[in-house]
Amino acid sequence: MTLGQLREEVWNFLARHDLALHPTPPHGHHPNFLGARRAAERLMKTPEFQGARLVLAGMDAVLKPLREEALKQGKALLLPHPDRPGEFLLLKGLDPRRLRRVREAYRYGVRVDLRDQPVDLVLVGAVAVDEEGGWVGKGYGFPQAWLEVAAPFATLAHPVMVYPRLPVAPERRVDLIATPQRLIRP
Repeated sequence: MTLGQLREEVWNFLARHDLALHPTPPHGHHPNFLGARRAAERLMKTPEFQGARLVLAGMDAVLKPLREEALKQGKALLLPHPDRPGEFLLLKGLDPRRLRRVREAYRYGVRVDLRDQPVDLVLVGAVAVDEEGGWVGKGYGFPQAWLEVAAPFATLAHPVMVYPRLPVAPERRVDLIATPQRLIRP
């Protein structure tokens, strides 16, 4: 199996069984899925999320509850620039209701150098993960393969996205995987 075949397998299953939420179809995305809010609430209760002061988060729809909660709790939020790969925007003290579309982050954020930011937690979307912390993404965009941050990586996954062991080499590792039913700490 190739990375592309694995992605198609997951996307097709989510679409076929009506498990994908907006944006649909899930193909080409880190899928937003039925139960994602419960998974996010599970992740929000972790010491990693609670103790984080600066959260680097992807712009995927599935991560929206986590981004909003981070801002509600007064955390600083670091987002990739929506149109300039490799650039990041720092948002502090922003009412999450003002950020209706994450693509508008450039209106409220200040451009910063990622290397100068003391990131405490990285939130990424996923297409597939495994019990060992292996991660496969959508194949482009955030997080880029070069992204190295000395902080735990966390993701949300529907149970059908979680494999005992990925059938392909993982693209990276994650430290926390929250599903609607459980928290996986590889």
